[in-house]
Amino acid sequence: MNTPKEFEIAYPRLSLRRKTLNLLGRGLLRLLTRSQVSGLDNIPAKGPVILAGNHVSTLEPLLMAVYPSRLVELIGAGDLPFEGLIDKIVAFYGFIPINRGNLDRTAMSQAVGVLNQDGVLGIFPEGGTWDPGRMKAQVGVAWLSHKAQAPVVPIGFSGFRNGFSRALKLKRPKVQMRVGQPIPALKLENEDRTIKDVYQEYADKVLERINLLVDPADFLLVPEDCQYGLRVRVESASGVHEEVVLAGGRALAEFLLSEVMLNSMAKNLKKPVQPLYPTEMNRKSQEFSIALQSVLDVLAENQGFFTYRMGVEQGRQAEAAVKALLDLLEHAREVNSTVSMDVSSRLTYHGGRVEEKTHQYRIVP
Repeated sequence: MNTPKEFEIAYPRLSLRRKTLNLLGRGLLRLLTRSQVSGLDNIPAKGPVILAGNHVSTLEPLLMAVYPSRLVELIGAGDLPFEGLIDKIVAFYGFIPINRGNLDRTAMSQAVGVLNQDGVLGIFPEGGTWDPGRMKAQVGVAWLSHKAQAPVVPIGFSGFRNGFSRALKLKRPKVQMRVGQPIPALKLENEDRTIKDVYQEYADKVLERINLLVDPADFLLVPEDCQYGLRVRVESASGVHEEVVLAGGRALAEFLLSEVMLNSMAKNLKKPVQPLYPTEMNRKSQEFSIALQSVLDVLAENQGFFTYRMGVEQGRQAEAAVKALLDLLEHAREVNSTVSMDVSSRLTYHGGRVEEKTHQYRIVP
C-alpha cells in the first residue's frame, strides 16, 4: 500500500531526542521498578515489524519504546488527552495519535507509511485499558500487517496492574517484558471468508500469542464473568414510591461502575461528571443532569466512546439509558420527586471467588 505524501511521517524521526529519552527511561525503570526483560533478540534487526503487547497500565508503552535497540514509533490514544505531565512528555517524545472507535484514515496511513520505510511500529491490539484481560483484539493489527506485509512480534507484559502508581510510591513493582517469536505477515490466499473475518482471526491469534507470554498469575486478577444491575425508583413528595424500568439499565450500571471510563471523562476530557461516581455525596437533580448531559456531549463529539469500549449493542444501550434517565430527572424535578438508583455488580473470578459491589444514588430535586 502506497501512503499519500500528506500522510507520511519520516522514519526514524526525532532520533537524538528519542535516544536520549530512551536512555533516561531505562534509568528510571531500573530505579523505580524491578524490571525483567527477555527475548529482545526476537525483534528482527531490519525490515518492517509490528510490536504488539497487552495493555494494563501507563508503563507498558514506556518499556516497549525504551528497550528495543531499534527506534519504535508508537500508536497511541488520540481521542483523549493524557493527564498532566504525562501529556507533555508524550507530546515531546511524539507518537501517532489515533481516534479509537472511529475510522481514522490519517493515523492508519501514517502507520503503514512507517512500515513502508522498514520501520518498527508499536501497538496494543486491545486498544486501551478499561477492561484489562477481557477485551477483544481490534483488527487494526491485522490490517497493518496485511497492507505493509510486516510480521508481528508479540510481547507479554506482566505485573503491571497499578504498576505506575506503585512505581511513583517507590514500591518498586516487579514487572516483566517477554518478547516472543515473530508471527509471519498476514497473506490472503484463496479466501472464501469475508476480509473482516480473516482480519479478526489474525488479530485474535496475535492476542492469543501475547497472552501466552503473560504470567498466568495476572489472569487470576481478571474476572471470568461480570453481571451488572440497575434498579430505579421515584419517590414523590407525599412519600409514594414508584419503580421505573430503565431500558439499557444494565449497560448504564456498567458505565457508572467503570472507574476508567469515568476518569476518562473527568480527568482527560475535563467534563463535570463527578456526581456520577459511585461515592457517598449529596446529589442535586440539576447537577446530576448536567453530568449526564456532559456524557451525551462526549458521545456527540466521539460516537465511538461507548461502543468501542463496551461493544456496539451495550454501548448503544448505555447511551439510550443516559437519555432516558435525563428525561426522568427532568420530569421528577417538575413534580418535586426524588430519584433513587441502586447499581450493582457481581464479578466471578477463577476458583469461584465472587466480588459484589452496590451503591445507591439518591438524587433530590
